[in-house]
Amino acid sequence: MMWKTALSICLCFSEFTVIFGQEQINHFSQKEDTLLIRTEKVKGSAPFDFIGGFIDLEDTSDLFDFPIDHPDSLTNILGSRIPVDLESKLDYVDLISGEFANKGIVIIVDQNNNQSFRDDEIYSLLPIDWNSSKNSIPVSFSISDGRDTLQTSSWIRIGYQDRDIFYGRDEYLEAPITIDNQQFKVGIIDRVFSGNFTYGLEPELALLSSTNLLNEDIIEVRDLIKKEEYLKLNNAYYKFDSITNSGSYIRLIKERNFDEKVGTQVGMLAPDFIFKSAIGDTINTRFLHDKPLIIANTCGCGGDTQSPQASYEIMESYKNEAYVFRLDSFSEPPTNEWVINMEEEFNKDAYDKYRQAYCSRICYVIGKNRRILDKFYVTDWNTSLKAKLLFK
Repeated sequence: MMWKTALSICLCFSEFTVIFGQEQINHFSQKEDTLLIRTEKVKGSAPFDFIGGFIDLEDTSDLFDFPIDHPDSLTNILGSRIPVDLESKLDYVDLISGEFANKGIVIIVDQNNNQSFRDDEIYSLLPIDWNSSKNSIPVSFSISDGRDTLQTSSWIRIGYQDRDIFYGRDEYLEAPITIDNQQFKVGIIDRVFSGNFTYGLEPELALLSSTNLLNEDIIEVRDLIKKEEYLKLNNAYYKFDSITNSGSYIRLIKERNFDEKVGTQVGMLAPDFIFKSAIGDTINTRFLHDKPLIIANTCGCGGDTQSPQASYEIMESYKNEAYVFRLDSFSEPPTNEWVINMEEEFNKDAYDKYRQAYCSRICYVIGKNRRILDKFYVTDWNTSLKAKLLFK
């Protein structure tokens, strides 16, 4: 399986010592500008979505750097080595598949990381369960967290769908925070290359609960805070500044000028962009704020017809109330003036600000006041946009 190199972010070791000066871990005063927060791993993905990627099982002749020790009666053996950290390659989650007579295909993971498959539990290869951790497998491994190498553990979820085998880290991070007398709980995920156990590539943070907010059952797109975006705690905004490679600590920094920030987080001033229309005109959204803007990303990956259909329905439903743009990649130039072709080099400005990935299905709603009112998956428009009938 091809994995891209992940970025790792290290907080200096001296910063870690600050946390031990607190009277209680993760207890802060509203007067503090920097919050260094310790996290804990939680089994499963809820309230976030579980994300798994394809893995290939291959011949083991040259795969492992140790002799394969496995149950004697196991046949048709294939294997995989999945890096714990895509950057350091310090350690791996090693697994093999094989068959026992009359028992079908099984999976054996080197759960205790001792380079042997003989003393590990044997699991039948089952359909991947996207919604439950009941079949998750505990694993142990080493990971770098800057200066230190940590011996730690987690869980993986593995199974098949159609002819493909899916694998993913089955954890998220959680941290309770107290600011004066107000209590909060945040969760952190990194859904990119979810087979590894680092949090440095595209970490996202969400407020799970607070003194005045019940636990979230499901985290929506609008709730996710990317690194360099802002979390509101106790009427103050804090920038999600950094996270350690293993995710053990996050750092939040107080921001006093959130209302002036430009970005695609809900509540921010929306960035304008310039694009070339299908009829060849150059249009700047700066001059289109007499009506709200709806920017709908769609993608046909995997035969998806739902997101393009959703954008068409949005255009038909709101063409008189808002400017509606559809962003996608087209082999043939689109004919609709408000469809923006991501394959057009001139439209890189729109891509960088509102897509940032080949495959995106996120829809943005921008008010006449230029602020991001909402964002959601485009296929959820029928419920999400109804709440925005009176555009600001």
